[in-house]
Amino acid sequence: MTIRLKTAFFITTGIILMWFLYIERAVLTPFILAAIFAYIFNPFVNFFTHKIRLPRTLSVIVIYAILISLISVSAVVFSGRIVEESSEIQSAAKALTITAKSQVSNIPQWLQPTVNDTLQTFEKYQTLSYPSAFEFLPKAVSRILGFIIFLFAAFYFLKEGRSMFDKLLAFIPPSNRVEADILIRRMNGVLSGYLRGQIFLVLFVATLLFLCLSILGVKFALILAIFSGFAEIVPYIGPITATAVAVIVAYFTGGSHNIALDPIQSSIAIIAIYFVLRQFQDYFVTPYVMGRITKLHPLVILFAVVAGEHIAGIMGLILAVPIAGILRVIFEYSIDRINDRDLKETKNASGKK
Repeated sequence: MTIRLKTAFFITTGIILMWFLYIERAVLTPFILAAIFAYIFNPFVNFFTHKIRLPRTLSVIVIYAILISLISVSAVVFSGRIVEESSEIQSAAKALTITAKSQVSNIPQWLQPTVNDTLQTFEKYQTLSYPSAFEFLPKAVSRILGFIIFLFAAFYFLKEGRSMFDKLLAFIPPSNRVEADILIRRMNGVLSGYLRGQIFLVLFVATLLFLCLSILGVKFALILAIFSGFAEIVPYIGPITATAVAVIVAYFTGGSHNIALDPIQSSIAIIAIYFVLRQFQDYFVTPYVMGRITKLHPLVILFAVVAGEHIAGIMGLILAVPIAGILRVIFEYSIDRINDRDLKETKNASGKK
């Protein structure tokens, strides 16, 4: 097989594979989540395998046992408060909707249809629908099956990730294998570093905000802190949205209940807390945790987030920035190789003269 024929074969195969994966992207979700899980926890498995000298299979089982224990303890500690706050939020939302509907007549007439539509939409989200067994059971079975697939896929990614990597390299011609190994390792560094850094930032932000909001006595402190932590996944837009939600909730629930602050003062205090935390995170935490891994311009990050959400929804939001970082690595690596070859050709041409 000639070089051109080989190239055409691999390009065609790659296009067909990408097309197939795109049309079956819904089925890929548990496998993608499993790969993300493996990226995050692979260093812990390596620690048990290389430092404590446990078999890799047993190391994965130990990680699973530790995570299940932590989740169980967290559920026992926080589930009661989360259920209580969720019930209170639902009651407060209903009361707020009734109050808002009674005040619609006081706003300008041209704005009333928009406000009414917004309130109707809000009421629909508040209404809990109880599907029949014929609708509920297939969805429940599908989700349970997806979770089982996730557990098995994550187990094999953690157990055999290195051998999968070596088998992937075996498909690459020997002359290009070293360069491919370097490129894949750089891509792996960007993706794994970003995902682990994001997990740390989510926990860091959620913990600090829970403490601060609890000290102030803001209602729904736990849910607001968890929401704000996960909002860190979406750059720029997420933290701003989390701040706005916390301010609105504090204002309409009476502000601080531990310190003598009215709703307006509480709102200002919450803005200050979120702002100070953001500055501390940007200048002290993020540079060391994330290490400026992606090295992307803020506008590129913003576009990647919007495009990722448009293409793949929530999964696109999570993976948009690391994928953009990987594309940057591929682009820079390709430019470096092209420049090296051009330099060699120029030197060879100069030597012949």
